[in-house]
Amino acid sequence: MTPASDLGYPGPLIYVVDDEAIISELIRLNLEARRFRVRVFNSGETMLSCFPSDPPDLIILDVMLSPGASGVEIAGQVRANSQVPILMLSVMDQVATKLMALNIGADDYLTKPFEVDELVARVRAILRRTAPTRDDAAGDPYQLGELYIDVDASRVTVAQNPVKLTAREWAVLRVLVKNVGQAVHARDLLREAWGPDYGDENDYVRTHIARLRKKLEPDPGSPRYITSERGVGYRLTGPAA
Repeated sequence: MTPASDLGYPGPLIYVVDDEAIISELIRLNLEARRFRVRVFNSGETMLSCFPSDPPDLIILDVMLSPGASGVEIAGQVRANSQVPILMLSVMDQVATKLMALNIGADDYLTKPFEVDELVARVRAILRRTAPTRDDAAGDPYQLGELYIDVDASRVTVAQNPVKLTAREWAVLRVLVKNVGQAVHARDLLREAWGPDYGDENDYVRTHIARLRKKLEPDPGSPRYITSERGVGYRLTGPAA
């Protein structure tokens, strides 16, 4: 059974993928009460079959789906073809599990049981960052060596080859570009890229910086563009004058 609820609300479409009907129904009711559109699935495979014809604005995905593929496996399949933001849910509050979800391309991670207000706040924070307004404009494009970044056009190339970034990677990169040449403290980077409700999730910053380096740096182990300053934060190297 794969219930779907689309009541014609004007808000963003959210997929909820969880094999616990009580949890998915709780999420659905609370999101619809706040004017989001919601479709609920009890398996990742069924969700993937609907994805091409009705792509969502956000996926809320349980890590421990059963039977069938796990949430991490489903997230990987989504990331192979889409940059739609993903919020992972899990009963496991372990650093290794969180890092696994973030490394596969998840944007955020919430441990069960959770407060509904916190879930809604995270959903709104993710959607704010994935629908940038003109206030996010960063000015002139950035270029150093083979790296070219045009934030206003949402375009990144390395040696003229386009690079695909997730919504959260873009959020982090926007902050670095806006402060090019200056070190940004991890806490400030977190709050600006994720939202003001964040502040202690340093693993999020480290993981997404590592993902950006892997995509942008010629040698991620010895970064040229995105450098670290111990005790200070991260810096996007300023282009030569």
